[in-house]
Amino acid sequence: MNKFINLIKNVARHDLVSGSFFIFVGSTISSFMAFLLNIYFARELSYADYGIFASLLSIVSLLTIPSAALSAIIVRYATLFFSRKEDKKAGAFYKQAFKYLLLFSISLNIGLLLIFPLISSFLKIDQIGLIFLTGVSVTTFYMAILNLGFLQSMLKFRLIGLLHLLAGIGKLASGAILVFIGWKVYGALFATFAFSLIGFLLSFIPLRKVIRNAGKEINIGVKDVTAYAVPTTVAIFALSSFISSDVLLVKHFFSATEAGYYGGLSLVGKVIFYFTGPIPIVMFPLIVKKHAVSENFRNLFFVAIVMVLIPAFLISGFYFLFPDFTIKLFLGGKGYLAIAPYLGLFGIFLTVYSVNNVFVNFFISVKKTKMCLVALFWAIIQIILICIFHDNFYQIIYVSIATSILLLISLLLYYLKVYGVNYPKK
Repeated sequence: MNKFINLIKNVARHDLVSGSFFIFVGSTISSFMAFLLNIYFARELSYADYGIFASLLSIVSLLTIPSAALSAIIVRYATLFFSRKEDKKAGAFYKQAFKYLLLFSISLNIGLLLIFPLISSFLKIDQIGLIFLTGVSVTTFYMAILNLGFLQSMLKFRLIGLLHLLAGIGKLASGAILVFIGWKVYGALFATFAFSLIGFLLSFIPLRKVIRNAGKEINIGVKDVTAYAVPTTVAIFALSSFISSDVLLVKHFFSATEAGYYGGLSLVGKVIFYFTGPIPIVMFPLIVKKHAVSENFRNLFFVAIVMVLIPAFLISGFYFLFPDFTIKLFLGGKGYLAIAPYLGLFGIFLTVYSVNNVFVNFFISVKKTKMCLVALFWAIIQIILICIFHDNFYQIIYVSIATSILLLISLLLYYLKVYGVNYPKK
């Protein structure tokens, strides 16, 4: 009995477990509040308005995909500096990254406004104000990702969890109030902006020492950064495309009401991702740190896979057993009950996606970025097949499941090719 208790204590003290716990608690409560808010949106907005909102969120997701790669770059280099006790270089890196990121974010926002006619034609949205607010949300998110990336590299997982919680409260309050007073899609979208803004502002507080003690500008090899940044961006873009392109294509091929239904299905299905998402976030800097000092990082990767599979299987099983109850719980039933037959299958899709997420983050943490082409290939295949087969939601989901499984098989084969059966210590 004592051995079992000691085992539980040792597991709880594991960096991956404890770090994931803090981020999980903060992000889960924040995500739960976001779900409550989205449920409120789904009930208060018309099906057509919710379809517009879901499509704009997909645009935000697609446009912030490079930020995930940027975060990986920031976390990797900042972690290397901190692990070598080079805090002044870390501060200089922060300032340099801030300048470039600010210019990039402004340019991205302007570019989004310039292509408004194309967006309007494809998604059937004629309000430029919504596109402007979408761009501002994206811009703010990019600025926030720098601060959170540094906190992640400093292994401040408890603080990151707290920031998620506070930002989630701000998002819930602003979104609920604005939709209640009649701002409709504008109010719902403003909540997304508020979430990023709060996280951006509050994260400056723990970074004051790093910024204040920053050294002079540092020169990081452009070739080294580019060789890492480009494939990392491609890999994360391809991975994120799996859960964004389907929503956009449904908005294009189906009616406004049906697009709203699918947006609700995607919302409920992503509960799995919200439960498993913190795990690779914590895994990434821990593996970078161990890899930098030539320590064995095998257990971290395997533990992360197991930690993802357990909740994913449990939630998917619940979706299969109680689809109507789940839809009523999250979306209030009504017309959304039409998506109940698809919920279990969508759970399978998100389960495979979550495992792929761990694999991709693992590979980029150890600079094995050649797999980016594999991920990009299957993401493109998913889009092509949905463009061909979109008679109903079943076809959309089956295509997503099939391509996700094929990606997982490809990543596993790549893993075996690189490391073989006997995993090296380094």
